[in-house]
Amino acid sequence: MSDLTPAVATNGVSPVPADTPDLQATLDKALDKTPEKPAEVAPERAPERTPEPEGPFSWLQPHVNFVIVLVGPEEIPFGIHKDFLCARSSFYREYFKSNAFADTIEHVVKLPNTSAEVFGRTQHFLFTGQVADGDEHLPDYETMIGVWKMGFELGIEGLCERSLDAMNECRRVTQSIPATPLLVQVWKDTPVGSAIRNLLLSWASEYMRSSDDKEAFAKSLPKEVLMELVIAMSTEKAPSPAELPQSAEPAPKRNVHYLDDESDEEEASQAKKTRRVSAPLPTTQSSKSINRAAAPLVRKAAAVAAAAAATAPKQKPVVQKRRSIAAVPSGEISTRRKVEFCADLLERMLSGPGFWTRLVGPFKEPVDPVEDGVPDYFDKIKKPMDLNTIKAKMGKGEYKTEDEFAADVRQIFENCYTYWGKDSNMWTACEKFQKTFEEKYAQMTKNITKMMREPVE
Repeated sequence: MSDLTPAVATNGVSPVPADTPDLQATLDKALDKTPEKPAEVAPERAPERTPEPEGPFSWLQPHVNFVIVLVGPEEIPFGIHKDFLCARSSFYREYFKSNAFADTIEHVVKLPNTSAEVFGRTQHFLFTGQVADGDEHLPDYETMIGVWKMGFELGIEGLCERSLDAMNECRRVTQSIPATPLLVQVWKDTPVGSAIRNLLLSWASEYMRSSDDKEAFAKSLPKEVLMELVIAMSTEKAPSPAELPQSAEPAPKRNVHYLDDESDEEEASQAKKTRRVSAPLPTTQSSKSINRAAAPLVRKAAAVAAAAAATAPKQKPVVQKRRSIAAVPSGEISTRRKVEFCADLLERMLSGPGFWTRLVGPFKEPVDPVEDGVPDYFDKIKKPMDLNTIKAKMGKGEYKTEDEFAADVRQIFENCYTYWGKDSNMWTACEKFQKTFEEKYAQMTKNITKMMREPVE
């Protein structure tokens, strides 16, 4: 070894050949070093779940957990006891059962496509069993359809049935059925054969059989709805008199807007014309044979009657006395009688049968911009008018002539056409109301004359 070659420092320890197998173990033992074991990581604890209550729900037990339901796009909060909600809704019962949630007092869920009005009615049913109080205005069809959907989607027992009951009551009071856009929405959101579809099909079928607007109504329906309606109308049968429900108050004779009620005879005649509500029954083979067998008997009886008439002594025809009507010139009708006619017409409009109720419904009360959802109404309408205001003026004797009365009624029409567009339901309703009013008002002289005249020989 050369002196220039540096010696390896051993610090007093004899060098060990590098290929000694126990070198590392010897060093570790000398230094008292033991290999460290990897640290054990404690497993994560699963979130604790609130134990489900045993047995049926009872308010005698403690219920400390709440569900905060954020309703609509505005996320309006509603709070309900979790145990109570799960007891009434099969959807939320499975939802909380199949998902692990931390033990917290509040659980937040969202219903972004539901309105606060609909969920409020649903909550009302959960606590009271009713969707509406008896002393309040009935909810509209749109709300009740939404409530039915909540009952169906959330699996709330009894809610669908109660919503249909409320819809039936709404129809009885308003004598109207949901508009076409609502029918389309129901067909979009509900399954085939559902109870709400069947109910609306029966209403639409009845309307198609009795309404003067059936052609326009049929054209407004989409193909899917119209197809189901045709099937329903072809399979249903008209109820027999024994099957008709008995009601304390008579039902309207026809589901139409224009019905002349001047006399009982005219109403009876009109009822006969519209009594046919289904297609004639098909002629069976047996009925054909019966008809063929009966024909000779009829011809034989006719021949015998003709022979008897030929041999019978002829009687002198009875000459009926002609009766004439003493016409009353229109100039002789006093203004007082004309105003009385207007008062009677107004009374019939406000408390008449079902067809009047349907016509004047939207025009009976003064417009409330907030309640009716028309905040700019009084910006466009400077002379508001409604039928109850006209009734109050009539009661105070403010109408001195029939023209003053007619001007106020026509003000209702003008206001409606000014505010609403031609494509709106209000415009259509106003046109029908105006048509009927003008027809009745034009008969004033005729009706007053009928009461004043007397038959003469």
